[in-house]
Amino acid sequence: MKEAVSRLLAEGGRSFWSIVGRWEYRLKDLVDALNEMHEQGELAVRNGTLELKGGERLRRLGKRTCRCCRGRGVDVKNTSLLRRFRRLLKERPPTTADYFQGNMDAESVVARVHLMDARDGLAGRRICLVGDDDYLSLALALTHLPERVYVLEIDERIGEFIERCARREGLEVEFMQYSVEEPLPEELRGRCHIFSTEPLETLSGFLSFFARGAGTLAGRNCAGYVGLTNLECSIEKWKRIQEEMLRMGFVITELRRRFSSYPMEYPEDEMYVEQVVKSLKFRVKPNRKGTWYFSHLFRVEAVETPKPVPAPEERTEIELFDPGDDMTYPNSMRR
Repeated sequence: MKEAVSRLLAEGGRSFWSIVGRWEYRLKDLVDALNEMHEQGELAVRNGTLELKGGERLRRLGKRTCRCCRGRGVDVKNTSLLRRFRRLLKERPPTTADYFQGNMDAESVVARVHLMDARDGLAGRRICLVGDDDYLSLALALTHLPERVYVLEIDERIGEFIERCARREGLEVEFMQYSVEEPLPEELRGRCHIFSTEPLETLSGFLSFFARGAGTLAGRNCAGYVGLTNLECSIEKWKRIQEEMLRMGFVITELRRRFSSYPMEYPEDEMYVEQVVKSLKFRVKPNRKGTWYFSHLFRVEAVETPKPVPAPEERTEIELFDPGDDMTYPNSMRR
């Protein structure tokens, strides 16, 4: 992990939050590596900037990420859909820690809509969202392309807001109050062409959300869009998740890194940041320069009839604080 830190600092000093925004492993691994390097005199902290101390810097070609789309591969700035979606979001209910919510920014949501249309086509599609505190349902419905957008969401406040917007704007959205621990509603089993979810990042949480989405799909060649971080998921957990996806009949066809941005602007986010800062053995300045929490976006496709586990008719139980899980800060679970 120290070598990974050195690569990030190869071109010069960075703030702690800039390093986090580019980190490819668990946040805990970064904190441990930085603390060790600081204690061993390999890392200097000057006025909030972290720099390698002594020795030669690693030689690199330099960053060449597209400035227009920020590496997403989709540029949605100043689009009509983004403007209309932002207008609706002004009335959305506040997030709550009760359901581990955390909203991605509007640009990330609209970028997903465009990617879904480019890869799978939205016209005439039935789409299911397993959880929707990002209001992807509204962005999808604002295109007036899908036949129907279904929302499975436990938070009734979110459902009321979505329904209110749908009535006012004439949108094809249907809300069902639902917990993923319960059997999938019969009327949605095998009915949809696409699902999307931003699941909890415990292993049982992720797989439960994924399985519920998979259970809504009509069959082979249907697709799913799923968010997953590095900061709270080790690559070992990624391996287990990929193995389970394969067993359920899916392959990963695309991975868009740092596709979804989380502004970290709510009280629950501040609690998470406090835990991060307290874990460091040196002082860092508050983040004032943009987003550092990102989620990567997977597109998966069914290569056979999906075999979700748990099955749609089965109840399941999510372990929120499984001591065997490898989340960095499970008590402040994101998303």
